Amino acid sequence: MYTMSRYKDNIRFHEQYGEFHNFLQAVADGGCNEHFHWGRLDWMMAHSYLDTERLTRIALFHDEKGELAGVATYDTEFQDRWYLLHAVSDEALLRQMLEYTVNSENGPVTIKANHTDTMLCGLLEREGFERRGAGSVLQMELSQALPVRLPRGFALNAPDLELNNRQWRLVIHRGFDQEGLPEEWSEAVEKAAKHLEIPEYIKVFAMKGEEYAAHCGMWYRGGETAYIEPVVTLPEHRGKGLGRAVVYEAMGRARERGAKRAIVLSNQEFYFRIGMTKSSEVITWGRDGR
Repeated sequence: MYTMSRYKDNIRFHEQYGEFHNFLQAVADGGCNEHFHWGRLDWMMAHSYLDTERLTRIALFHDEKGELAGVATYDTEFQDRWYLLHAVSDEALLRQMLEYTVNSENGPVTIKANHTDTMLCGLLEREGFERRGAGSVLQMELSQALPVRLPRGFALNAPDLELNNRQWRLVIHRGFDQEGLPEEWSEAVEKAAKHLEIPEYIKVFAMKGEEYAAHCGMWYRGGETAYIEPVVTLPEHRGKGLGRAVVYEAMGRARERGAKRAIVLSNQEFYFRIGMTKSSEVITWGRDGR
């Protein structure tokens, strides 16, 4: 039997965050948890869209030695998906995590599970969940340097560039095809966003003068795997190769720090065109009610 505790106080960063982060770091290099890298947690916790009122629904499961063995979590603001992440393949743990997740929802339940997690996928199927779609974790081996080419008039930022936060927000806002200007952040979001200034979050920009025209974020803190989040290009600068350039440059900077591969959660054709291949499949399992 595992002991369950909830993420407390609807606070983004505290000692449980550190425990959760270290847990994901330990299982980041492939296998059944690779679809929820620690970089994804950091991006989620610092994001302005994070539904902080749901943070206490994240559940941490500890073994008899007090070590974190599993986590049931959601992602950002989206209420249509749960992730059951685990360090040990123990059906008793998975059953306990699944029971908690089902009891946390009053209606339909959706769970994302890696296809390599045969124990969890089998349990979901036996418990009446149906396969309702699939996504992908794509990867690229970083065994050699990648060519970075930019059109005339563009340059890449130096690693030690002092960021223009307004330009950074703008390229992400408009790069995701949102209209107008980014809304002003609350004091709480502004404070949380300071976490994105950590050196383990590699930030590469294709710049035209002072304008940030394209951006790739790359999360890497030791081990084999770097995680890509996000990749954006301003609409008026698309089709110029800027996306490929910032991704390749970010991969190169992660490689210099020791990364052996880079991953991204996506099925977009762009990533296949730049040479990424499928590492694993993420299945969406759904059940209507209990």
